[in-house]
Amino acid sequence: MRTDESRTAPRRFRPIAGLARAGLLLLLVCIGGCGVSDSPTARFDDYLSRLARTLDRDIPAAPAAPRVGYPARRTLLQPVDTPRTGWIGFFQLHRCGVMNLVSKRNSILGRVAPPQARLAYESKLLAGLVDCRQRLGAQADGVDPEFLDRLDTLIARKSASRAATLWNNTWASEPMTHLFSVAGSDAGLQPTLAGQASRQALARLADRSAAIGDGQAVEREALASAYETLDTVEYGGALQIAAAEASRALEQATALIDARLADRPLCFNQRPNRRAKILRTILLDIYGQRVQPYLADLVRAGRLWRQATDRLIAVQTATLPATFTAYRRDTLSENTGVWARLSKALDAHTQRWQDALGACNLMPGTPAPER
Repeated sequence: MRTDESRTAPRRFRPIAGLARAGLLLLLVCIGGCGVSDSPTARFDDYLSRLARTLDRDIPAAPAAPRVGYPARRTLLQPVDTPRTGWIGFFQLHRCGVMNLVSKRNSILGRVAPPQARLAYESKLLAGLVDCRQRLGAQADGVDPEFLDRLDTLIARKSASRAATLWNNTWASEPMTHLFSVAGSDAGLQPTLAGQASRQALARLADRSAAIGDGQAVEREALASAYETLDTVEYGGALQIAAAEASRALEQATALIDARLADRPLCFNQRPNRRAKILRTILLDIYGQRVQPYLADLVRAGRLWRQATDRLIAVQTATLPATFTAYRRDTLSENTGVWARLSKALDAHTQRWQDALGACNLMPGTPAPER
């Protein structure tokens, strides 16, 4: 039996209508910025080519933006003390209610567990042992002193290894290696928005890590979503690439203006000429409308990203490996590495525009020249 829709709309027109709607939707999405022509690289290329034509100079060659890879895990992993209780000690742990937990950890599945499972296990085990010791210590009699001594030793060793365990399953974990991979491309035209999920994942991981450091038990489910996000994006690496490529393009643009000013002044006696007026248009319409907003968002994204990573680093109590310290200096610091280079490139480029157009009395804020 046909429905009212099937009677009023012939079947042969439905696929065409569906394709039309899909095409319209794709068009609307692409208008929002999915085209290759509106990528950061395309914007910088357009900006550089316009500058080069107006200044009658060739775009200077520049080496490819360097990519700093995340340290190899073998250089990040820290030794963890893994005490063995033996069968007698194992069966005595039934008094603490952690036998099932230890059994799962000692299984084949437990030995290849993902970091969220390892952190949950260690936090629950230590919290369970501490609670057990407090309960047994409060009893007046019937408690084996030897067992209490062994329990104290186990708690002490687990507490001492907590810092390394936390480090190995956060910054030295495979998901973190993926997050900072530089195998992909840049962070796109909206790097702040693109990094929202990654920053939130790091924040959740920092919160749970702080709880573990305080001796609290954390459930695996509370960690799972954060690790899933970190294991499916490469935002940390993409943001590094975006900052390095932006610095390279700005340095090329500054070199173009430098080359022209080194040859002869752009204007004489601060009297604007046709070339200077074209440059002012490039500054306002191309750099000001297309390049500068992206750069502002990129700088903001870098600041938010450093805050997110700094917070997760701050909850660590393990000594940072030398390879990570070097990586942090090169990619996650405001005053050194890729972000310092971008800041320097931005300042130099702004100054060069002021030098060039200031000599022509054409800097923004001055009356617009007659056309």
